[in-house]
Amino acid sequence: MKESIFFASGIDLSVFLINTWILLRYAKLSIYHPATTYLLFHAFAFTSRLIFLTLGATLFLGVLTDYFTEIENHEIVRAAILADIGFICMTFAWVREARREPLVSPPKSAILLDDNILKVVLFITIPIGIWAIFAQLYIPGIGKPQNDFGNWAESSYIANTQNWLILSCLVLIFKYGFKTPILIALIVGLVILAFQGELRYRIVTPCIFLLFLYLYRQKQRWISLRFSMYLLIGFLFFLPLKYVGKLIQQGATFEDVTEFASEYQESLQVGVNADFSFLDMYASILTLIDQHGEHYYGSTYLNLLINPIPRQFWVEKPSMMQWMTDISTPARNLKQLGATATIYGESFVNFGFLGVVFIPFLFAKYSARWYFKSLNAHPQSANLYLYLYFSTITILVYRDGLNAIFMFLTSYNMPGFFVYFFSILKGKRV
Repeated sequence: MKESIFFASGIDLSVFLINTWILLRYAKLSIYHPATTYLLFHAFAFTSRLIFLTLGATLFLGVLTDYFTEIENHEIVRAAILADIGFICMTFAWVREARREPLVSPPKSAILLDDNILKVVLFITIPIGIWAIFAQLYIPGIGKPQNDFGNWAESSYIANTQNWLILSCLVLIFKYGFKTPILIALIVGLVILAFQGELRYRIVTPCIFLLFLYLYRQKQRWISLRFSMYLLIGFLFFLPLKYVGKLIQQGATFEDVTEFASEYQESLQVGVNADFSFLDMYASILTLIDQHGEHYYGSTYLNLLINPIPRQFWVEKPSMMQWMTDISTPARNLKQLGATATIYGESFVNFGFLGVVFIPFLFAKYSARWYFKSLNAHPQSANLYLYLYFSTITILVYRDGLNAIFMFLTSYNMPGFFVYFFSILKGKRV
């Protein structure tokens, strides 16, 4: 019944507004505090979706029941209420950490990113990154190379090298500042990635990192209202980017892109647009784990231990999202759908209701503690670099769950992580 959606929307909006007020007043927020990113995520993924459903938008894939069983109102309501409970727990943790930490603390001894280690690592990663762009990616005016990587064609080890030039540039900018040649190389890499029509986080996370780094170095805690409007406009253009990239590769004209933009807007109303349906997919996961009959009790995190082993050496290696395959049904195939769990869905899969309470609470607690330790850090400290990069990928943690922390800090960000890791091992302090 639509009344139940209206009820859930009212509760969620109230929770969102009250928690936002509490966080702004008591949590000592800044733009790179993890709570700030969460507020944006919750507003986009939950609050706005519930409002649109109340105003008449269709539930996700509700018009395509031959492919995916329609999600029902009661599933949305339960998912929204659990998300609000998790939000309240995180708010409590963020405020609690703010009360125990001074906003400005005396600078402490810090381990810096080491110059020699940086040069050695980037001497390797930058050439590989350039090779990966020309060997794997579509380049406007040149096309896409037809290279056969054999058994390694689907390996993330090969695919991730496409980002190494950009990620190497981020470390260089952190260490040496916003130098023009580095920025040019970075922009060229980002433009090429924009044409690939996939994995939009590879474009947005470097941009967020640069924004956070610039504000941190300028000792600014927030961006201006005018710049916020520019970011909002950029975000609206960014959403359909992966689809536009594929159209361009297929030789689409300007009229084709314009027609797609109209169809993209219409898809929001008929409930087939995954970009605006995180709540629906997360709600479906809750139902499927109930049908599965048992929780995973943290075993979904254990796959991190075997993740570094290439699948070419272990064909039957469980995937990081193996649990999605396990709980899927023919009527709701999460793997085929490419569903997003959110931090609440992953927590529920592992520990049920208690997971929704304690997992987000613990993440909020320790992410805020890391934030406060980074506020007055040395401008070239290894810890500051890793925290700023972590703060750029927290949106992916809220979207995908805790496994995203490891995946995006280490496996995806190998150039930066190697510089950080070996600098820590060397231990040069100031």
